[in-house]
Amino acid sequence: MNKRIRVFFAIFIILIITSYGEDARPFEFPFDHGPHFDSRNEWWYFTGEVVTVEGKTLGFECTIFKERVNRRNGFAFIGHVAVSDPENAEHVFSETVTFPPVPGIEEGKPDIHVNDFSYTFSETEGFMVKGRGENLSVDVVLYPLTEVLPHGEDGIIVMGDGNESYYYSYPNLVTAGSILLQGKKYPIASGRTWMDHQWGNFTALGVLWDWFSLRLDDGGAFMLFRFRNIFDSTVRSNWTYQSASGEVSYGEPFKMRAKRTYTDEHGNCEYPVDWTVAVSNPDAIFAVKPLFDAQALYDVTTPNYWEGLCSLEGRIAGKRIAGSAYVELTGYSSIPFSSTRGK
Repeated sequence: MNKRIRVFFAIFIILIITSYGEDARPFEFPFDHGPHFDSRNEWWYFTGEVVTVEGKTLGFECTIFKERVNRRNGFAFIGHVAVSDPENAEHVFSETVTFPPVPGIEEGKPDIHVNDFSYTFSETEGFMVKGRGENLSVDVVLYPLTEVLPHGEDGIIVMGDGNESYYYSYPNLVTAGSILLQGKKYPIASGRTWMDHQWGNFTALGVLWDWFSLRLDDGGAFMLFRFRNIFDSTVRSNWTYQSASGEVSYGEPFKMRAKRTYTDEHGNCEYPVDWTVAVSNPDAIFAVKPLFDAQALYDVTTPNYWEGLCSLEGRIAGKRIAGSAYVELTGYSSIPFSSTRGK
């Protein structure tokens, strides 16, 4: 992208962004597990690593996006389901799009059914999530063993465009159910799933990010979120660390560097991979590596992105730690790669 086009695009993004603020308030559950009609954008993200009854490791993503498309609370819903099979280096995904009006969805009611995707919550059964595509489905029940994890101390973080978003997670959901891949059904023997729910009047257009969800073997969790501008410079960052004992700390700066790149199957995006991620306080450093590279979603309604199951190992305050991760990368179409990204 030449300099003139970059400048024009930057001006265009500035012109279309309208500033909205969120009044900080405590989360109210189960209401806040449901949709928020006063928010332009919202998503429910589930990424998990499971072991099947045959001993096979699989990763999955099941996501429902909500986006306002008109002023009368007309929301479009987009569903993404993807399964990663590290043994065969196979990544399969599917998308469904439902335009308004979408019947049966109530504000604050965690019971969403759109096409072959559904998301429900009850205090007795936990989260029930389903997503289905051609020869592909995820059907899981997820139960929280710990309290909700707010991000940004008060549950609000500032996004890349300067607007605020409500944001919380359940990093370690006990996972049961089944996954269908290429026509074969795999019952789940054990698994851990990370749930993200985020909403607000921010814009995702022209705002690019790198997101890390690190699930530590000692029961702790790290969320790291870095926003970039169209010139590939960091404009804002945010992290949350929950220790194995349940103590939570928050911060903003962190460093990330990739050792190499992966170009997706269609040659549209060049993604940085094999990252070193470091936080100064607590003193933590991690090596995060994809279990295999080809975990990109492309030719979808949303911008193309990479969402992949990864391994991790590192140290926190000098103590060795290992675990698994899911990483999301957006906005790498036609952007030259630099090994110093995120410094």
